[in-house]
Amino acid sequence: MRGPAWDESRDFDVLVVGDLNIDLILSGLPRLPGFGEEVLASGLVQRLGGSAANFAVCCARLGMSVAFVANVGDDEFGYFLRHKLEEWGVATDYVRSHPELSTGITVSLSGAYDRAFVTYVGTIDSLQGSDIPPDLPGRSRHVHIASYFLQTKLRPDLPELVARVHEAGATVSLDTGFDPAECWDSGLLSLLPMVDVFLPNEVEAQAISEAASVDAALATLCAMTKLVAMKVGPDGALACSEGETIHVPAFHVDALDTTCCGDAFGAGFIDALLEGLPLAESMARGNACGGLMASVVGNDAAVLSATAIARLIEDAQR
Repeated sequence: MRGPAWDESRDFDVLVVGDLNIDLILSGLPRLPGFGEEVLASGLVQRLGGSAANFAVCCARLGMSVAFVANVGDDEFGYFLRHKLEEWGVATDYVRSHPELSTGITVSLSGAYDRAFVTYVGTIDSLQGSDIPPDLPGRSRHVHIASYFLQTKLRPDLPELVARVHEAGATVSLDTGFDPAECWDSGLLSLLPMVDVFLPNEVEAQAISEAASVDAALATLCAMTKLVAMKVGPDGALACSEGETIHVPAFHVDALDTTCCGDAFGAGFIDALLEGLPLAESMARGNACGGLMASVVGNDAAVLSATAIARLIEDAQR
């Protein structure tokens, strides 16, 4: 993804647009409970959350300059989130306090190999295109849009936003997340041809493409957009671009928690692409970031050091 987006005069490497909320993470669950059941968690933490927020923090940890557009409530949770973003070095100039809504909260029920979420929406779906300053895309090398299906008010404005980003010489990536309504479109299919990098997981990819297998989903989506990088959990990741399909296996780690693994993958992958690395190497960096995140409880981006990433990749090549 070299080109005008590599203009060193730009203020930000990445502009992130999307969800910002509180994550209450209950970890170490033996299984997910059904209604009327109770299971015990071994850990509880309160963290900054949301796919967009996780991506932004991971990018900052990897050394990129990051701006973030999101809404929070004018409440204690909102203050907590701003403080955490600033601690990680994410610019919060465009994180707005909504005058009426409370900060969104997600309760994450997490085990070693799967997780489930319960969300109070609050400010999560309040973002609109008008909240993004007109000059901001032109001050960024790349724009990442996250949690498409949760951004109900932003979705109608995304085609115009993506067009503005491209006019400014920058590139766009999209990570939809899960669709709570399970409709799997809401304008997405018409937006995908405009997107430079699409980052679904295998469940989302199959649902969006209505494909019976992961391979069929990858082929369908690759025909619709320029580059697809599909996260396939413990199997690593698959990518398709310009007729080339690549599978890069996951790295071996002792998995403790899958929270934020997909967002860490996306940050590592985009970081590598913006460096101009080949697709396979970019996938490997994404897998390394996802694997390292799985080795800790919660979305602790501190685990994403350049040394740890390089060691994981080098050990796998021996």
